[in-house]
Amino acid sequence: MPAVVVVGLQWGDEGKGKIVDFISEKADLAVRYQGGANAGHTVVLNGRTYRFHHLPVAALRGKHVCLASGMVIDPVKLIEELESLSREGIRPRLTIDGRAHIVLDIHKLLDEAEESSGKGVGTTKRGIGPAYTYKCARVGVRFSDLADTESIKPRLKKAIDMARALLSGVYNMDAELDVERVTQFLHEVTSRLGGYIGDVSLLVNETLDRGGFVILEGAQGTLLDIDHGTYPFVTSSNTTAGAACNSVGIGPKRVDEVIGVAKAYATRVGKGPFPTEMEEPVASTVRERGREYGTTTGRPRRVGWFDAVAVRYSIMLNGVTSVALTKADCLAGIDPVKVCLAYELDGQEIKSFPSSPYVLERCKPVYAELDGWEALSREEKLAALKGNFDALPKQLREYVDFLESLLACPIKYLSIGAERQETVIR
Repeated sequence: MPAVVVVGLQWGDEGKGKIVDFISEKADLAVRYQGGANAGHTVVLNGRTYRFHHLPVAALRGKHVCLASGMVIDPVKLIEELESLSREGIRPRLTIDGRAHIVLDIHKLLDEAEESSGKGVGTTKRGIGPAYTYKCARVGVRFSDLADTESIKPRLKKAIDMARALLSGVYNMDAELDVERVTQFLHEVTSRLGGYIGDVSLLVNETLDRGGFVILEGAQGTLLDIDHGTYPFVTSSNTTAGAACNSVGIGPKRVDEVIGVAKAYATRVGKGPFPTEMEEPVASTVRERGREYGTTTGRPRRVGWFDAVAVRYSIMLNGVTSVALTKADCLAGIDPVKVCLAYELDGQEIKSFPSSPYVLERCKPVYAELDGWEALSREEKLAALKGNFDALPKQLREYVDFLESLLACPIKYLSIGAERQETVIR
C-alpha cells in the first residue's frame, strides 16, 4: 500500500494533527518529515489535550513513529515530550533517522539574537533557522555523529567560531561558547536518545514493500515553504508534499494520496502579508472560539477569511487528491461569511498567487459573501458523524460545496469539533 502525505494548505496551524490522528488507526508507521520544535500539533481525545512538537500524533494510538532526516531536532524538547507522554502511560515506539540534525544551544542563541534585534520575521526562537543554516553550511551535527563525537570536534569548533563571530560582530553580544561543553551535551543526548537512532528511509521502504500503510506528516503549511511561500516571511524548510519524499528517503511513486488540510477560515503567526485578515470584533470572536494561540509560543494568531486563491495555489503545488476542512464549527453564528475569490492588484483582478510578498501586500481581496449558520445541535452533529452530511445546516453545506467548487478538489473530511470523533467523512 502506498504512502499518504498530510500537508497544510495555509500558513500552518490548519489542524493537521487532528486529521493525522483520525486516519492513523490502521497505520503501520507515522513519519514526521521536516521542521522541528517550532511546530505544534494539538489533539483532543476524551477531553484531554495533547500537544506535540516533534513526535507524530499517531503516538497516541501506540503506533511506530519516526523522525525523518529532513528534521532538525531539539533533544531537550524531545525528551520532555517523551517524558510527558510517559506520565500518561504512553511509551511510543520511536525511530530517529541518524541523518537528522541536532538543534544546539548555539542555534537557539542565534535565533534569539536575531529576533531581539527587531529584524526577525517572528520565529518561535527555537533555533530552527540557524540549525538549517548550519546544515547547509556543512557544519551541523547529525544524530549519526553521536557514535564518534571526537571525530566531529573540528566541525564543532568551526560551528562555534561562526556563532561567536555572528553574535559579537552582528548582534554585539558575548556568549560563553565552548567545544567541550557542546561535546558533553552530545554525550548526554547519546545516553538518553541513542537507543532510538536508526534508518527511517530503510524502515519506510521495507514497510511499503510489505504492503504496509505509512503516513507522512508535515509541519507548518505550504505558504511557509522556504521556496514556494511568502519569502522571507517563511519557515526554514520545505513544507510541501514533494519534500516528504526527499526528507524521508522514498521515491515519488511511493506516494498515492496527498491530503491537504485547510481551516474554514485562515490564520497566520508573525510577520508577512495576509490579504484576508479580518477586522475586529469578528477576528477576536473567531480567535477565541478556535483557540488561535500558538501551541509553541502562546502568541495570538492573526485571523482571516478563507482565501481560495492561496489554497488553490497550495493544492497545485502539492498535487492534493482530497481536502480536509477543519474548524467549521468556529464560524457558527457569524453572518455573512466571506470567501476570497480573487485579488485586486493595481485596479486589475488576478486569480494567481503572487511570488513576491510585497506584491501580495498590495493585493486587496475580492470577496463573495455567504449566509452564515447557527451552532450545530447535538442531533445534527450526531447524524452528520454517522455519515449523513445532509443533517448539517443548509448554509454550512452550501459553504463546503462552494469551497469545493472553487478549489476543484474534493473536500473529503469536515471537522466540526475538537475531538477525534468529531470528523465527518463525505
